[in-house]
Amino acid sequence: MRKYTKYISFLACSFFINDIALHAQQKNDTTIDNQTIEITQTYKPEIAKPSKPVIIPSLPRVDTVKPRFQYEVPQQTLSYTYHSVPIRPLALGASKSPMPFQNYVKLGYGNLSSLYLDAGVGSVKTNDYELSAHFSHLSQKGNIENQQSSRTNLDAGGKYFTSGHAIGASVNFLRNGNTLYGYDHDLYEYQKNTIKQAFTGVNLTLSAENTQMNNSMNIWYKPNVSFGLYGDKFEAKERYFAFDIPAYMPIDDSSMIFSLGLKGNFTRFENSFIATNNNYLQVNPALDIITEKSNIHIGVSPTWGKNSTCYLLPDISLNTRIFKKGLALVAGWKGGLNQNTYQQLSQKNPFIYNDYNIQQTKTDQVYGGFESAFGEHISFGGTAAWHQYKHLALFVNDYVTEQDGKVFDVVYDNKVQAISIDAFIRYQVGNTFGVSGSASWYNFYKTTTFDKAYHEPAFKLTGNLYFHPLQQLHLNVNMDFWNGMYALNADGTNRTMPAFVDLSANAEYNIIPRLSAFVQLNNIFGSHYQRWNQYDSYGFNIIGGIRFKF
Repeated sequence: MRKYTKYISFLACSFFINDIALHAQQKNDTTIDNQTIEITQTYKPEIAKPSKPVIIPSLPRVDTVKPRFQYEVPQQTLSYTYHSVPIRPLALGASKSPMPFQNYVKLGYGNLSSLYLDAGVGSVKTNDYELSAHFSHLSQKGNIENQQSSRTNLDAGGKYFTSGHAIGASVNFLRNGNTLYGYDHDLYEYQKNTIKQAFTGVNLTLSAENTQMNNSMNIWYKPNVSFGLYGDKFEAKERYFAFDIPAYMPIDDSSMIFSLGLKGNFTRFENSFIATNNNYLQVNPALDIITEKSNIHIGVSPTWGKNSTCYLLPDISLNTRIFKKGLALVAGWKGGLNQNTYQQLSQKNPFIYNDYNIQQTKTDQVYGGFESAFGEHISFGGTAAWHQYKHLALFVNDYVTEQDGKVFDVVYDNKVQAISIDAFIRYQVGNTFGVSGSASWYNFYKTTTFDKAYHEPAFKLTGNLYFHPLQQLHLNVNMDFWNGMYALNADGTNRTMPAFVDLSANAEYNIIPRLSAFVQLNNIFGSHYQRWNQYDSYGFNIIGGIRFKF
């Protein structure tokens, strides 16, 4: 405004001076007549209309502080701001996904008698506490006689924030049901009630953590304890008590970090024939050395397993950056101990027979690889590794307990060695477009007890495409290709299982800000492949419905 006032004043003065000169020339007199100049300006203030804000749903805050307790090379996956909940066939197993909205209800129905319900509440929070809950259910009935399954899960939890601490509690309930339909339907006939299986579990977890430094020793800690029950329809049950007490202390202005943890899981398994304990206890001392270009993690974990067997499990890793934003090299030696609990094994293979021999699996992995990027949108990497397993748990059809082989027994190979190559690549442009792919190849070159590592795929290829062409439209496509699996026939010979491709896609369109419609396509090619021998997967499946956000 000052700029324009100055310009007007300049014009007025110029006009006034020119007018005086003109009158002086006309009258040839030194007397100057009085002149009056009036300048009128009209100003009407206007306020620009603000643009309507675009509200992007996001998850509630989970942790105030996320300390680093130990380094593990993560699986490279592509992460988006928005996720549509995947619905996958039982043959590929359940895949967990974070809640896509703070408050929503999603209801769908489709062929194969598919009923889908997903709901979440995550906005109950104040400065002192926060609460969240998530419920999901999917039931399906296939075209094969007695082919039926359901998965139900409920998670609820919360945190209470005090001065310098966060105290949390969570509860999880699950019920997964299916029928044992993997038999020759021309030779055998069963009533559905006799081949129904249902797994039920409940878990309660209590935790605490310091959210700010409130002690002279500069120690961060995050202990948690869990209690759980798990069982099936055929009188098998498992109860457990687990705890994890990690803590770490920065040394020398955080360039060195010393961590110490205590972890344990005490499990009791019972069925109609046996009752046995399956426990482990582990101490995790480690030292992290952090420099400008490298992170070095040095640790060893004394571990006591089943029957008080003691192991020294290595935990050594190196991550060094060759260029500031380019190439990074990773390497390490990681040991582990798998309990092979009934819950772990039955969630991997729901057709397992509950009377199995319990042994723990010791694992060793020595790996090396790299991660890099081209610009801001492309990243890629790969690792090569050597693996060794002692008492590797494998699934084979049990033709002794059931002549038709519809249930699986758990067997153990005393010593298995393998080499593997993993690679990934991803391209992402913000939240508009993204494509990623990953592949893993395993060569089980040495087995001791059996000829093959049964039902363990030698090659896996995964692809994902995400596209957001419109503000209201979200598209997602997923592809899985598996090959190189073997099964054990009733006569003791090996069977090469056919390779398979599973392609799925989903789309969601926001009709109005709080209401959207979705459609999910599963097994688009309609192939009846087998993840587990004798069990054909569901064919083509389409589910459509609505999502309401509140």
